[in-house]
Amino acid sequence: MAARAFLLLCLLLLIGEALPAATPNPLKIQLVAADTSIQPGKPFHVGLHLDHPPGYHSYWKTPGIVGMPTAFAWNLPPGWKAGEIEWPEPERVFMFKIQAQGLHGEKILPIRITPPADLPPGPVTLEGKARWMFCARNCSPGFQDLSIDLVVSKKKPAPDSRWSRLFKESLDSVPRPSADWSTRVARRGNQFVIRIQPVTPAARRQFLRISEVTFFTEDGVIDPNQPATAEKTDNAWVLTQTLSTAAPEPLPQKMMGVLQTAEGWLPSGQPRSIRFTAPIGR
Repeated sequence: MAARAFLLLCLLLLIGEALPAATPNPLKIQLVAADTSIQPGKPFHVGLHLDHPPGYHSYWKTPGIVGMPTAFAWNLPPGWKAGEIEWPEPERVFMFKIQAQGLHGEKILPIRITPPADLPPGPVTLEGKARWMFCARNCSPGFQDLSIDLVVSKKKPAPDSRWSRLFKESLDSVPRPSADWSTRVARRGNQFVIRIQPVTPAARRQFLRISEVTFFTEDGVIDPNQPATAEKTDNAWVLTQTLSTAAPEPLPQKMMGVLQTAEGWLPSGQPRSIRFTAPIGR
């Protein structure tokens, strides 16, 4: 990871010299809640609401060889627990001319919170610090203290209509394993061949409709900026990807990645993205 950090620093310095001075960071970021109230001991979702202006992006949990993922460090009261960010599906982004993995548009990064069971009714405030890198032609790392005011009630909470659609879109798009498809990975020097096949009747029907498949690296083994291929055979999609110079050392025995198609992996058109973990064979 030290090599990756050094590469990122060099790229930022080169970009900074090649481009005009950066303008103030236009990213709008805030903490929002999925519901209008919370109950003692009952998990609920808050989220980092990111509003990217046109042409700007932030970075997914595994950016590639450049970029820095958005993160949030909580300062929670005693007895509270926070999960990790539940990352929605990634998108292709570019830092200058380098292809990476990130997010565009208006997004929510959901986080599951569990309050203590003995929490008394009334107002409560949660706080923490957000960290991000925000890019268009220039890149701006940023930090900001954020807080959210919540209402504790014994009544069943109602969804907050301001954020319901974005929470649903984000949570629905979180890549998850699929029992309808099988994935195999084989290494050929600095290349990896990823083969994905339908294993259920529904997946086999959808296989005929899928016209394109995109791979996203979750463990950093693959370099998103290197040439890649995706070929449809009679019974499988076969993808070829290139080993990253910043890959973890030693190389993991299993590959973790996300496969994405606009047509969806089942006849319903959903999910668009599925997550896989597969042994790296020879």
